[in-house]
Amino acid sequence: MDKRVVLTITGVQRIAGEDKTVELVTMGRFFKEGSTYFIEYEDSIITGFEGNKTLITINGDKILLERIGSYKTHILFEKGKKYVNCYDTPFGMHEMGIYPTSIELSMGQSQGKLDLKYQLDIGGQYAGANELSVSYNAMGRNGVYISKTQST
Repeated sequence: MDKRVVLTITGVQRIAGEDKTVELVTMGRFFKEGSTYFIEYEDSIITGFEGNKTLITINGDKILLERIGSYKTHILFEKGKKYVNCYDTPFGMHEMGIYPTSIELSMGQSQGKLDLKYQLDIGGQYAGANELSVSYNAMGRNGVYISKTQST
């Protein structure tokens, strides 16, 4: 299974009681190998990583987000486990800790959704609570797709 999909990616950062939301709608690729799902897309200026490619790997309750290109990133999300690694950004390298508090998955052949909630620390200091939501809808004939909210 290898499909072209419309992706809706929403990120929410909660810092000092204030929410900052960013949403990106883009074309991507969804495929499955064995029991592992993959979502792949090209980053844009909106994400701040223009020219990079992002690959999200979903294997059971482990989610791996990798950016490939000028700014390499490797972030592992596993509920209840904190991971610390370096995060390459346009502003330089940062040590970042990720502690997922919720991982919800609904993966289907034509549509699905991944919801992550996690705490973030930078340089060992708490930086806020974040959310990441990625939903996909497979492209149909002539580039048309039907989402769950549309009636047939």
